[in-house]
Amino acid sequence: MNIVQVSDKVLDAINTFMEYMMGILFLSLVCITFQEVLRRYLFNDPTHWASELSRFLLIWMTFTGACIVTRLVTHLTMGFTIHRFVNQSTSRLIKIFIAAAAAISMIVLTYYSGKVTLLAGYRPAPMTGISMYYVWAALPINGAIMSLYMIAEMVRHIFEKEEEVTP
Repeated sequence: MNIVQVSDKVLDAINTFMEYMMGILFLSLVCITFQEVLRRYLFNDPTHWASELSRFLLIWMTFTGACIVTRLVTHLTMGFTIHRFVNQSTSRLIKIFIAAAAAISMIVLTYYSGKVTLLAGYRPAPMTGISMYYVWAALPINGAIMSLYMIAEMVRHIFEKEEEVTP
C-alpha cells in the first residue's frame, strides 16, 4: 500500500465526516426555519435569534459543501476544453499545475482567514450572543481541509500512472 492509497483512505474518512456534518447542519437549518415559520405565522410570536442562527448555519454549510465537492472533484471545471486539445502528458502537467495553484490559494486563504478570525472573532453575535469565533472559524477550518485535499490531488497526479489518473 503506497502513500497515495493511505492518504486517500484518511481523506475519504475526513470527507465522510464532513458529509455527516453537512447533514446535521442541513437538518438543524430546516428545523430552525420550520419552527420560526410556525411561530411567526401561526402564533404571531417570532424569535429574534432564528434568522441569525440560520445565517450562521448557512455559512458553515457553504464552506463544508465546498470542502466536500473539492474532495469529490465535482466542482465546476473547464478541463474538457483544455484537455481535449493537448496530449496526455501535457494534460497531466496542466492538472498538476491547477492542483498546485489551488493548494497555494487555499493555504493563503486559510492563513489570512485564520488571522482575521483571531483578530476580530471576540465579538458576540447581536441576537444569539454566540462568539463570532465559532462562525468565522468555518473558513480557516474548511480551508485547511481543502488545502489537504488539493495537495493530495496534486500528489495523485504526480505519482500515479497516466492511465490511472482521473480527470
